[in-house]
Amino acid sequence: MDYQIELDVFQGPLDLLLHLIEKEEVDIYNIPIAIITEKYLDYLHTLQMLNLEVVGDFLVMAATLMQIKVKMLLPQSSFSSEESFEDDESDPRLELALKLIEYKKIKEASLSLQKLEKNRLLYYTRSGGEFADKMVTPASDPLKDLSVWDLVEAFKVILESLEEKPFECLPKREVSIKQRMTEIMDLVSKEGTLLFQKVFAEVKTKLGLITCFLAVLELVRIRKISVSQSALFGEIILSLPKKVSNTA
Repeated sequence: MDYQIELDVFQGPLDLLLHLIEKEEVDIYNIPIAIITEKYLDYLHTLQMLNLEVVGDFLVMAATLMQIKVKMLLPQSSFSSEESFEDDESDPRLELALKLIEYKKIKEASLSLQKLEKNRLLYYTRSGGEFADKMVTPASDPLKDLSVWDLVEAFKVILESLEEKPFECLPKREVSIKQRMTEIMDLVSKEGTLLFQKVFAEVKTKLGLITCFLAVLELVRIRKISVSQSALFGEIILSLPKKVSNTA
């Protein structure tokens, strides 16, 4: 594939690492580097298939993780991989952990500010004179309780499930991301809710799968669709954002 895609929904390698640590429910001061590195590389493989501009930063982090893993295998290391390294400056994981903690603080502060902004959008200030009723729609969270990495993981499962099927080297009919976005919006509008897997049901090429996935990400980014799960580890569902109207 000779094209490049650049989307701002991928927040960077630290965001992915934090997602993995939270998902595995491990102590940020005692990162099981082998497990996290393996899962990180799985995600990286999927990102490379998407051929995104942002992959370079993720490759740098992958190299950092591998370097830390190698250092922990050295016999002269005085630390124990089974013990917390919060106060052990010789542990190669320490610098990464401190960066993750700082990133987590900034991310939590950002989410708090977004919540305040969302609440503020529920109100409309009267400026004086005649005041007609105004319909105010607060900004919705298109990802709700999910993250972009949950979508990447779901897409990875779809790719793997179709891996043994014969793919054409090039699609017979090239479909742009913009066209896929229109098709997906039509499906969601018609069905009301749409299972994530159904978006890819009729697609027969890897390039087609990637185009569909990027179309979904772009629709989420511009808040045209929302994604959610009915239950923990349940099916991912696409739907139109709920518009809450208020008058003030």
